Amino acid sequence: MIKKKTALQKAADLLANQEQSSTILRRKLLARNYDAAEVDEALAKLKKHNYLDDEETCRRQFENFYAEGKLSVRQIVVKLMQRGFDKDFIEQLIPDDFEEHERFTAEKLLAKKFPADFDKVKAWQFLATRGFDGEIISSAIEKFLY
Repeated sequence: MIKKKTALQKAADLLANQEQSSTILRRKLLARNYDAAEVDEALAKLKKHNYLDDEETCRRQFENFYAEGKLSVRQIVVKLMQRGFDKDFIEQLIPDDFEEHERFTAEKLLAKKFPADFDKVKAWQFLATRGFDGEIISSAIEKFLY
């Protein structure tokens, strides 16, 4: 008979596969029927030994998404919140010059997705689904047309 791994062992396995927040890790362990007290103890050990650091993980993931330039800041915030990170902390990571980055990203996405003679409505919808606000979209479309 195969012995079930402890919550700590399973948490370490999960972290070895993918960096994640303590919230998501806790949820995954509880879904695998580990006792809540054992899960909390495992997460505390991982945090104590710096294997689990929500702020550093969140910072790194934010920087990766931001540098990748495929998502608006709003969409990055939503994605990180879905991954179990604190909204207030995520918002502290947003640089002061993010609007300039948003315009550049929107323009880059338009240039990549649409030919020179494109449908404004489709372009608007495309950027809106990626979390860009109306002002950024209008600016990007106008710049792209001229």
